[in-house]
Amino acid sequence: MKNEKEHNKEHNKELFMVEAVIGVAATILVVFVVAVSALLMSERPVTGVGLLVVSIVAFIIICLALTKMEQIVGYYECAECHYKNVPKYRTVLWSMHFGRTRYMPCAKCHKWSWQKKVL
Repeated sequence: MKNEKEHNKEHNKELFMVEAVIGVAATILVVFVVAVSALLMSERPVTGVGLLVVSIVAFIIICLALTKMEQIVGYYECAECHYKNVPKYRTVLWSMHFGRTRYMPCAKCHKWSWQKKVL
């Protein structure tokens, strides 16, 4: 049993690392593509705008997938009652956050608090 818990913890750490790497890489790529599309605007406006739209849509899709990954890995702990839960995707998606800490209601006590992500 202990080995399974340790394996899950290591797996969650790996998923967190993958999420961070994908997020940083996607952000760098979008900044680069936006710069390229800005340069293309003067010579080929349709190509520049098309490239800009495609890159922004792709970035939004990647962000939604990374949010889903964050939601299912580990759990959030309520700052008020210390209840540990995995909230719904919609709650995680629309809650204010700073890093991996999100302001959302607790599933048990229903109080709003900054809930920290725990592996």
